[in-house]
Amino acid sequence: MNKYLLIFCICFFVAGSRASAQGSGNATSLRPEPKGWYTGDIHVHLNCGQGTIVLPEDSLVRMMERNDLDVISLLADMGNGEVADSKRDLPKVNGRDARQSRTGRIIHWDTEWHWDATYTNFSKQALGGHLVLLGLKNASQIWEESPYKILEWARKQNAIGGFAHLEYLNDSIQNQLNCCIPIDFPVEAALGTIGFVSEDVYGMRSPNNGNYFSEGVVTAYYRLLNCGFRLGLAAGTDFPCNENEPLGTLLTYVNVKDKLTYRKWIDGIKAGRTVVSRNGHDEFLELKVNRKYGPGDEVRMKNNGKVSIKATWTANKDLSGRIELVSNGKVIATMAGNAKPGEPLVFDTTADFTQSGWLCARRMDEHGHETHTAPVYITVDSKPVRASKEDAEFFVRWIENILENIKPGGKWNKYFPNDLATVTERYTKAKNVYQQILKETTDK
Repeated sequence: MNKYLLIFCICFFVAGSRASAQGSGNATSLRPEPKGWYTGDIHVHLNCGQGTIVLPEDSLVRMMERNDLDVISLLADMGNGEVADSKRDLPKVNGRDARQSRTGRIIHWDTEWHWDATYTNFSKQALGGHLVLLGLKNASQIWEESPYKILEWARKQNAIGGFAHLEYLNDSIQNQLNCCIPIDFPVEAALGTIGFVSEDVYGMRSPNNGNYFSEGVVTAYYRLLNCGFRLGLAAGTDFPCNENEPLGTLLTYVNVKDKLTYRKWIDGIKAGRTVVSRNGHDEFLELKVNRKYGPGDEVRMKNNGKVSIKATWTANKDLSGRIELVSNGKVIATMAGNAKPGEPLVFDTTADFTQSGWLCARRMDEHGHETHTAPVYITVDSKPVRASKEDAEFFVRWIENILENIKPGGKWNKYFPNDLATVTERYTKAKNVYQQILKETTDK
């Protein structure tokens, strides 16, 4: 049996069995998150390329029940056509919820743009990375040498764009390419064209031993935050391209006020009102600062000061691990323990801020982060976050490496037969942003 067909059959059977056993909607009683938080998978496809099964659209609501999802972003392929039947799917991107949606189960067509740099079986390749575009009103296959043009096209539709697959990164200057590495993520962050970054494919968990290959998404995200950029943090499975996990195993919680709509859900991602989970819908981590501020919020202070922090780890099964509080990229406090149904692990503490910064909470185990909140921002004396010279220098060197590799004779020059002058100017502009941040940063 085709492996993707096998995956679909298993997921469909499990979802159907759970729904039959519990009844529609009863799964919500097991949810670990507080009221007002809604779960979703921002990265779902109907199939994963030629030769793989195309999932029946009418099965998606039942498949959402496997991890009790409120929302899925079903992505058509507006890039190199790796996903089969992209011409069939792209017209479904119309700004409305899909007809298969049901009460409490929103399915919405949006897109992914990618012309994979190393996939020579396609006629064109692009360097920049994979973009997930949410909130579009229409879409078609578009070829461009640089992702910034796609981001500008999406913004004209009031859509929200971000780079996927940050899990492919490591803690070094990226000099080798694969299918999905988001080479341009610090460039577009600096130039203000993206609203979020995401991890996908179940956080790169190895199917053999359950370990994560890297915490690349966390390292990259912290560097951006330390340079003062406020980007949302999201997650999605890339189902069924992940080969071994059902949709929603890697998910995004979004805090939405009042009635849930798809637009409110994606706006919450851009605003940073998120928590991501690598453990499906089995746990949640709530972060509160000064008793009322949560992810995406800003605490404003005059001079330096102290904030109170409360992190609450809830679970719908017995779990062990530790809560870590991270400020400006460094762990400032840790509590180890257990969480189980009805018995959360609660971490109360305080932290001092002498300059502007940010604060996240994460639940860790031997694999890395299982849940991770987006940050609460702490603004002191109305000054921007300038938390790390090292991180600003890192992005200067990152962009210098791109400029070296795309110049005539460089190994990446082939990706820009027409737009080299334009993209060189753009990369240089982004480099200048980081050099200015470096000048403004006073840490050692």
